[in-house]
Amino acid sequence: MRTEGKAGCGCLIVILVFFMIIIGVLVHPFTLKSIGNQFKYEDKIFPSEAIFVPRFIEDKNGELYIDAYREYWAGNGKAIWVEEDKIFGISIMDIILKMAKARGVKEGVIKKLEVDSEGRKKVNKIKEIFASMGIKKVIILVPEYASRRFHLLYGSSEEGKTLYLIKAVNVSYFKKDKWWKDGTSRIILIRELCSMGTYYVERFKYGEKKQ
Repeated sequence: MRTEGKAGCGCLIVILVFFMIIIGVLVHPFTLKSIGNQFKYEDKIFPSEAIFVPRFIEDKNGELYIDAYREYWAGNGKAIWVEEDKIFGISIMDIILKMAKARGVKEGVIKKLEVDSEGRKKVNKIKEIFASMGIKKVIILVPEYASRRFHLLYGSSEEGKTLYLIKAVNVSYFKKDKWWKDGTSRIILIRELCSMGTYYVERFKYGEKKQ
């Protein structure tokens, strides 16, 4: 199936949002708040086989992992998969296991997912890993500002093997309703806009080669 037409539309949306940001800085806060809302996407969450928490270096207090424990206790996932990383040489997995133990999560629930590649290659590799394990439904926990991008990346599984549900998590370090007044939040949105632009450029460039 050819996808270059859809990619072109998506690229246009990114360009429009970019100009909205420039114009929005000069106008009413309501417009600026609306811009922040454009980055949020969320699926209806229902019990799944796995909960997946990608690594976000901004999440210094582990808010995504804490939300993953809540989803687990709510019965929405049988296992929590954590993208491995290191902080000053210390494994993220070791930290998460200690957090889980302190919250009464039983041993074996937290599982490590290691992928060496980046970008779309990483996403495709993660999809392959879940598909190879026969997992049919995965809840992906991401900050609100990254939820639309992850929907674009995981919204359609390879050959329909796995359904990915995006859960947008409200994190304290991102001020969605006043992002233009907070330096960290401004940088995050600009970075997200660039990442989405890269996604559409790659889709426009290579999408037509996919069936």
